[in-house]
Amino acid sequence: ADRLFGRHTRCFLATDIRPTEMVSDKNPLRPKFVIKDSWAFSKRNASEDTRDEVRSLEKVKACLLAKAAERDIIIPKIEVGGRVLFLRNGGWVEDNTDTLYGRGKLVMDKADTVRGQGELADNNADDVNKPGEVRSDDDLYFRAHRRIVMEPIGEPLRSTTSAAEFVTIVCDVMRCHNAFVNDCGILHRDISPNNILVFRGADGIARGMLIDLDCAIDIDQEKREEREGRVKRKEMTGTLPYMSINNLSGSIVEHTSLDDWESMLCVICWFATLGTISSKRRGDEELAELPIAEWRQESTAKMLTAKRYAFKDSESFMNTIVNNFKPEDCASGKSDEIRASDEGDEGDESDLLERLAFELHKCLFQNPSLIPDFHGTFEKLKCDEQNPTDGGALSGWRARKGKLGKLLPMVNPLEERAKIWKDISENLLEIVDKYWEQAMDLQKDALKAKSNGAIGNIPQ
Repeated sequence: ADRLFGRHTRCFLATDIRPTEMVSDKNPLRPKFVIKDSWAFSKRNASEDTRDEVRSLEKVKACLLAKAAERDIIIPKIEVGGRVLFLRNGGWVEDNTDTLYGRGKLVMDKADTVRGQGELADNNADDVNKPGEVRSDDDLYFRAHRRIVMEPIGEPLRSTTSAAEFVTIVCDVMRCHNAFVNDCGILHRDISPNNILVFRGADGIARGMLIDLDCAIDIDQEKREEREGRVKRKEMTGTLPYMSINNLSGSIVEHTSLDDWESMLCVICWFATLGTISSKRRGDEELAELPIAEWRQESTAKMLTAKRYAFKDSESFMNTIVNNFKPEDCASGKSDEIRASDEGDEGDESDLLERLAFELHKCLFQNPSLIPDFHGTFEKLKCDEQNPTDGGALSGWRARKGKLGKLLPMVNPLEERAKIWKDISENLLEIVDKYWEQAMDLQKDALKAKSNGAIGNIPQ
């Protein structure tokens, strides 16, 4: 909300219970709801807006509210919401950019819409244009003023106090994300730290909740528009340091739930490097010396190069990212072979983050359902029957000729991965379910030990 351009999102805590006494430090107001006020990128016709957060939240509530307890997930619950109206000359007028400035064509450069907003660590690309693109009359740069009242109230992701808490929360979020996709037909498209809240119940267990559906789309409605032949503009949507490689590259490959899973892997890697324990995090100067700092470059091209290299194979992922995880959060002194294996002590919190990150990376970029030609992050030369050793070589972005002089096709592993996104998503969910159970048990054990220690320290 401190930038000249963007959604200018502000949140306020509120309650529907009128205080019977004067509010003070001794008698504080106990908030029950969050009021979200923002200027969201929208379509002029609200009924055609496939990324209307109010509609998405209402769909989530209708599809999942009755199932949430059974599935043990926490979902944001909308109470009321919509576009803001105000009175003018005796009539109601919608508060939007047309009302403020009038309509007109707008040419926007990608650099202006992304880099011009300031600190990239928290920057949301929010559907930027390709450089020099002119939008049509029916698709101008348009924002509507929107308010939403919802619950429950949570804490920011940076409030975690242990690796077990952090793993529980991120696994909760992706279990919720899976329900959004499969039960509601909603794709989030902006998995990032600011869109994850920590909810602590009466039992003290930290749980995770996925919020902010500003960039979400109704998958079914998008498919209908595609079948009807409506022209779709490629969107670069999300928060830059956590965007998937497919998203950052501006690829024409369909944005699937795998892009959101990859964004969550980026969130896990970032916090594991920064430190999941709020009181023991790395400072900016120390963080700037590590390879992951390149994810915060001003140039999206540099971010893309850094991520492609970091995720291209297991060795690169371990050396570039995992080996730099915060020592207090992770295993120290273990060999790379042990740390990179799928095996580990399920009751040990020390390498919980490393094992989770490694398994997610392997499933996303080296999935056994795909042949080796389709592994990794770089476009590759398809294996030549006459020269099989040439297959899989990093070869830039153009096809090359084989020994017989024929033109060999190139393969994009991200495109091949997207073709079986449902199967890979199921694999990823199995991994998350496994680590969610382990992390929940570790949290319960820690709270039990803390409780026993407190009882033992009571003065006789």
